[in-house]
Amino acid sequence: MAGPRERRAEKQRRRDAKRGRTPAGARSEDPGLPPETLQALLRRAAADVAAGDEGALTELRRVLAEHLARRRERVLAACDAVTAEVGGPLGGDLGAALTAGETVSAWAERTGARTEEAAVATVRLLASLT
Repeated sequence: MAGPRERRAEKQRRRDAKRGRTPAGARSEDPGLPPETLQALLRRAAADVAAGDEGALTELRRVLAEHLARRRERVLAACDAVTAEVGGPLGGDLGAALTAGETVSAWAERTGARTEEAAVATVRLLASLT
């Protein structure tokens, strides 16, 4: 029969599993941020920049550096998603590419932009629209 410590540990494992957490020491295959969270971060940073808070870009860069350094495709896909509904004549190099029907991903590959640069350009573009 299991003692109190084992019962508590089992209860904690069930609780963690229900919440989607992995056991200590176990690593999930992709611990990066989900696409919805990335898109929300980009939109929030754009709103903050539009309101005059340039510190939002510093915070975005920190998040990208900490969590997404090796997830270029995921970051660029989030940039593509948040700019998909943007229309009309847009300023800047990225804006011209989007107006021509290009995606942020294609623009980043064509220009050799780093992941961070593409995300910041996306945020600045969105901020200019608000």
